[in-house]
Amino acid sequence: MVRDIADGFVLPSELTFKQFRSNDFAVFSQEADKYLREIRGNPPLAADVEGTQKRYRRMQRLQQAMAVARSAQSRR
Repeated sequence: MVRDIADGFVLPSELTFKQFRSNDFAVFSQEADKYLREIRGNPPLAADVEGTQKRYRRMQRLQQAMAVARSAQSRR
């Protein structure tokens, strides 16, 4: 699910996390952090503008999904 969110195939919302339990939130957060570190660890070449843009979009989608998940968890 984390990779699908980063690639833009899944758009996270409150309804996405409706069926999650407390341990599901923890697992999602761990996997998102892990994948975010992986993305940050593989920077594209400086001349690759498209690759840089794609990298930042993926990171932004993941960070946004993590914020939505935290919000959904705190509402419970």
